Amino acid sequence: MAMESPLLLDAITAWSSTHLSLQDKSYETAAIAHRSTALNSLMTSLGSSNRDPEMELASCLIHCSLESISGDTEQWFRHHVGAYEMIRSMAATGATADLDLRRFSTTFEGRWLLRSFAYHDIMMAVAEGRKPLLVSGEYWADMGNVGADTYFGLASRIMFLISEISILDVDMANPAAAEEGLDGSFSASAFRIEQALISWTCGLSDNEQLVNLAEMYRSAALIYIYRTLRQHRPEYTHVVVKKIERQVVDIVQRVQSMPARCLAESSLLFPMFMAGGEAEDPGHVQVIRHRMLDIINERHFHNMEVVLKVLEEVWHLRATGVSSPGGRKIDWKDVLARRRWMLSIT
Repeated sequence: MAMESPLLLDAITAWSSTHLSLQDKSYETAAIAHRSTALNSLMTSLGSSNRDPEMELASCLIHCSLESISGDTEQWFRHHVGAYEMIRSMAATGATADLDLRRFSTTFEGRWLLRSFAYHDIMMAVAEGRKPLLVSGEYWADMGNVGADTYFGLASRIMFLISEISILDVDMANPAAAEEGLDGSFSASAFRIEQALISWTCGLSDNEQLVNLAEMYRSAALIYIYRTLRQHRPEYTHVVVKKIERQVVDIVQRVQSMPARCLAESSLLFPMFMAGGEAEDPGHVQVIRHRMLDIINERHFHNMEVVLKVLEEVWHLRATGVSSPGGRKIDWKDVLARRRWMLSIT
């Protein structure tokens, strides 16, 4: 793709030079120049009469990733929205607001781009407490069996359930829901999602690390649904607290068993973040902290450094007895609200 598209080549060069500059400051000037070139290429393409929407979408996603690994807490989201608008313009049916995503199924590149967007969109929804921008069922899994995904490995179904939790979280927070008598429906939906996560079985694979990663995503998703219940239905707190603890233990144990520098390690941020936000045991905190620091030092992904800063603040405030307004324990959402950060957990 990059050899055929100067637009994509510019974006990849910008990403690569930026990542290199995070390891060696002497490359910072070159990285800035390449980023400027890539942004100009994208702007020129968007204004051209001979556009290539797939390459523009790929460029948007690369810019989103570039800002993310740089430790940005705002610009990555703007590129993500740009990618969504690109998909919407490509898939618009004209007559209705519905999107026809089948055009992405005709090429390997199209299918990969849609899965890449889905991963970032769902993770954005978790961190931001909002619905995914693209709500269209399990659309990335309707493109045929592709085996392990670049981002979420064998956890495709888990990703769909996480997106459902995000939607439920927003709907439960709607004050009008109680007036409409939807409380029982929400509780039933939460139970259904919980049971779907518990009963899910990982696809067959001889790659132990991919299986471990998928199981960690399942545990992180369970933490997410229990957090949602705890937030919107406080009467369930005593029930979900033990369930959360079990999932934290599972993630920590699997993190410890996953070899350093393995490929699956690059997708550990989401489960470690969810477990870290709930970890109470100092030993569990130390495992998560140590693994994050090791990945930061080895891979130079600065969004993980930002995530660790958020968790460190949570751990410190809890240890010193600081509570949130209303007397509840400090949560990572409180830290993000105070800092006004948009957290990239991809």
